[in-house]
Amino acid sequence: MTFTYTDELLSYMKEKKKETILFELIIANNSEFEIAELHVHLIDDKRAEDFIKKQGYGVVTTDHGRVLLPRYKLDIRDEVVLGLKKTLFVRSITHEGLKLMR
Repeated sequence: MTFTYTDELLSYMKEKKKETILFELIIANNSEFEIAELHVHLIDDKRAEDFIKKQGYGVVTTDHGRVLLPRYKLDIRDEVVLGLKKTLFVRSITHEGLKLMR
């Protein structure tokens, strides 16, 4: 598996001075059903170490930094493309090629 970064995302990472992308697993549990989603964002090194050591996240080292993945069933293609979406003043990281298995 390879991770490809768009130029816009690389510029944003440089601007924020962060090199670690976290695919954080968010679970909302109701008595009748469970909803699991991935929240993708940049984190600093201290928080990254907490996710690795305390929560057991896996680490993929790329040419541009690290990607942290949860211990959860993931459907991952050979290439995962990471990009940046801009909406007014909000920036969010997009991804193609990686999703939760249901």
